[in-house]
Amino acid sequence: MDRFFLVTSLSWTKLLRHEVLAHYRERGKAEGHMGELKDELAPALSSSNRAKSHLRGKTLKSRTPAIDAFACTEVRLLIACLAYQVMHIARRAMAKATGTGWSLRRLRERVLRAGARLVISGRRMTLALSSAAAPFWAVLWPRLMAMQWADP
Repeated sequence: MDRFFLVTSLSWTKLLRHEVLAHYRERGKAEGHMGELKDELAPALSSSNRAKSHLRGKTLKSRTPAIDAFACTEVRLLIACLAYQVMHIARRAMAKATGTGWSLRRLRERVLRAGARLVISGRRMTLALSSAAAPFWAVLWPRLMAMQWADP
């Protein structure tokens, strides 16, 4: 089917039809990314300023200070967004390198959850990756190093 209805409150005099459609497609893309963030990273956001239940004992109750729920939630959300952005960059690099689509779940399971061994010898540390993940990192690492990162 090549026809559909899009009901909106946007004024038809301000935007052309294709501009309205492009706007809603971008919104859908953003909502998809937010859903992916929630599904894959599952940030634990709270609105309670009480201590966690495992910290609330009879002996700890009087010593446990109230926490600023908004500040804790803000920090957790910012860390989750930063993690999502790093994973998204790695996913796009893998997609370009392999020519196939990569989901965050696939990236996490095949590349990021890799078994490894850290070998320390003198002043050198060597990270020995598992044979299953090594080919992915061999493709990903040069692409990450070639990116233009912003100066702090």
